[in-house]
Amino acid sequence: MQDQWLAKPTTASAAPLNQIAVAGIVALLGVSYMFNSMDRQVFPALLSAIIPQYGLTLPQAGFVSTVFTVMVALFGTLSGWFMARFGRKPVLVGGLLAYSLFTLITPLATGFTTLSLYRTLTGAGEAFQIGAVYACLGGYFAGRRGTFMGMVQAFFGLGALLGPVVGVRLFVWSGAWQAPFYVFGVTGILMATIIAVTVPREFSDASETEVATSASGRDAASSALLSRNVLLVTAAFFLVGTGFFSYTSLYATYLHDQLGFSIFEAGTSFGMYGAGALGGVFGGWLGERLGRIGVLACLLVLAASGFALFNLAVSASAHAALSVLFGLMISGFLFARLMSMLQLSADPDRIGTVVAFGLGGFYTPGPCAGYLFGKLVVLFGWGTASMIMVALPALIAAALMSLLDMRKMRAA
Repeated sequence: MQDQWLAKPTTASAAPLNQIAVAGIVALLGVSYMFNSMDRQVFPALLSAIIPQYGLTLPQAGFVSTVFTVMVALFGTLSGWFMARFGRKPVLVGGLLAYSLFTLITPLATGFTTLSLYRTLTGAGEAFQIGAVYACLGGYFAGRRGTFMGMVQAFFGLGALLGPVVGVRLFVWSGAWQAPFYVFGVTGILMATIIAVTVPREFSDASETEVATSASGRDAASSALLSRNVLLVTAAFFLVGTGFFSYTSLYATYLHDQLGFSIFEAGTSFGMYGAGALGGVFGGWLGERLGRIGVLACLLVLAASGFALFNLAVSASAHAALSVLFGLMISGFLFARLMSMLQLSADPDRIGTVVAFGLGGFYTPGPCAGYLFGKLVVLFGWGTASMIMVALPALIAAALMSLLDMRKMRAA
C-alpha cells in the first residue's frame, strides 16, 4: 500500500478514498485558503490609496487593516462547537461564502465605520473556513497532519504573494483600489460552490484513530483539554499573532511613507512575505522532525528579521529578502507546527476544539496590534514601536515554548 500513502486515511469511520481524489481535495482546500490570504493581504497593500479617500489617521488605518481578526478570534473560538453541531464541510463552505461576500461589498463602504464593519465581518467567514480546513486535515491524516497542514499553509503563502502583487496591478490597470475586492470576492464564491459539490464527507468528517500510549503517560496528559501544553502553545499563538498583525497592518505604509517606496514597490515588497510562506511545502514535514528545537530556532529568527525590517533594511532588495524570511518563519513553519502541537496535546475527539483555541490565540491580538502599533509609531517612531510590537513578542514566545513537556504529547 505504499503507493497509496497520500490517500490512506488513518480513521476509524471513513472508507478509503483513492489517491487522485485526496490529492484533488487537498488542492481545493489549499486554493480556498489561498483566496482567504489574497483578500486579507491586498487591503494593507492598497492602504496608501484607501487612506485619503476615507481620511483615515495612521492608528485608524492600522485598525481597519486588522479589524477582521476580531471576528476570526471570536468565531474561531466558536468554530469547534459549530463543527461538532453541523459538521466540518458545511462550516467550511459557509465560511468561504461569508468572507467572499463581505470582500465583494467592501468597496461600498461610505466611511470609517462602514469600512471597519465590512472588514470585521470578513473575519467571521475566515474563522469558520480556517478552523474547518485544519480540522479536516488533522482528522484525516493524523500522524502525517503536520506535513499536510504545511502543504495547505503553502497555499496561504501563495495567496500572500499574489494578493498584493495582483491587487496592485489591478489597481494600476483600473485606476481604482476597489477592483481587486470585486475580483477576489466573486472568485471566492465560485470556489465555495466547487467545494460544496466535490468534497465528500468521507474526507471532511473523518475521525482520527487514537493509538494507546499509556506507557509514556501521554493518554492521561492529553485527556485534559486545558493542559499545560495546550495553554503554552495557545499563548505562543497569541504572541506570534501580535507580531504578525503588527507587521501586516502597517508595513506597506511604512515603506511608502517612511522610505519613499511607490505603492507598487511597497506592495511588491509586502507580497514577498508570501514567497517565504510557500516554504510550508516542506516546513510542515520538517517541523515533525525537528520538534521543539525547530520552533525555538524559528522564533529567534522571527524576532531578528522583524527587527531588521523596521530598523536596518533600506533597499528594496533587502526588504524583499527579509519579508521572505519573515513569511518563512511564520506561515512556512510556525503556524502549521503550532497547530499540529495543539492537536497532539489533546484527545483525538477534541481536534476541532483545540484548533479553535489556536485560531483564537493567533487572531485575538489582531485589531489591537494594528491600532497599538500605529499609536506607538506616533509616540516613539517606527524603530521603537516595531521592537515592542514585532520583535519582542517572538522572544517571549520562545521563552514559553522552552517550557513545553514533549513527553506529554501523543505520538500521532
